[in-house]
Amino acid sequence: MYVSRIKIIAESSNELAKRVRNSLDELGYFIVDSKEEVQVYFYPIEEIIYRVKKFSTKTPVIIGVTDDGSYVIPLFKEKCGGSFIAGIIADLLGSQLVLTSRTSQQGVYSIQEFAWVNGLEIINREKIDELEKKLLNSGKLKVYSNNIDIHIVEGYELTRKEEDADIIIKTDTEEEDEEIDDKRIIMKPLSLVIGLSYSKDTPKEAIYYSIISTLKSINILRSTVNFIITSESKNGDKKIQDIAKSFNSTVIYVKEKQPCEPSLDFVNARVILKKTKRAYGVLTCLGVK
Repeated sequence: MYVSRIKIIAESSNELAKRVRNSLDELGYFIVDSKEEVQVYFYPIEEIIYRVKKFSTKTPVIIGVTDDGSYVIPLFKEKCGGSFIAGIIADLLGSQLVLTSRTSQQGVYSIQEFAWVNGLEIINREKIDELEKKLLNSGKLKVYSNNIDIHIVEGYELTRKEEDADIIIKTDTEEEDEEIDDKRIIMKPLSLVIGLSYSKDTPKEAIYYSIISTLKSINILRSTVNFIITSESKNGDKKIQDIAKSFNSTVIYVKEKQPCEPSLDFVNARVILKKTKRAYGVLTCLGVK
């Protein structure tokens, strides 16, 4: 679901493009020349459309930045991460973000965006269009979650009754009701994995802030992290134990001094943010599985 491999397409002399490239790299995004998930163009909209030529389900997220950097516009797949990545670019440039989807015009999050910020996987995606029509008509969808903390955003509200819900969030251990599944969107929480390294004198608050800022770098607002991977030299360190309690995390200790991408691969997590420096020299990376 998450997109973080970004290709910057601009003239070599474009200083705005260089600035965005460097800033996204510092946030942990992968700046690539091929196999990209997002294309960011620094060209007039008409030229961007000409360059893309044909849009299909295989087309990456397309984001346009006007020549003067005043406006950032997700042109394709806005609901599939385009709005969030474009929003980050707009913040970096101090630009105006222009969103054009029906949900954004109505001031609510799309169903995909709701899943994104909460770290959820949509199981029956074929129901999205049907439920999104209801969202646009009523302005609200009801969410049932038995034991998972959910960050509620515009267009969604919690309900205590499963039978009233439009979206049901279940864990792998919960039994699925086929009759309800046929009428609702079912989501399941993804496992979030943080690779983390820090020095002995790093304040606990800096470690906590670094994890929060890592999640916010890709617009995940969930308050829990399933696994924290850190060096075995930190085994017994009260700071990491307290941090793990704060995020309801399981700590995995590994031999690497600065565990990140290899350790995430080892636990079968897809890396979405590469290793980068956070507060007080804390290094983090982020994966999902």
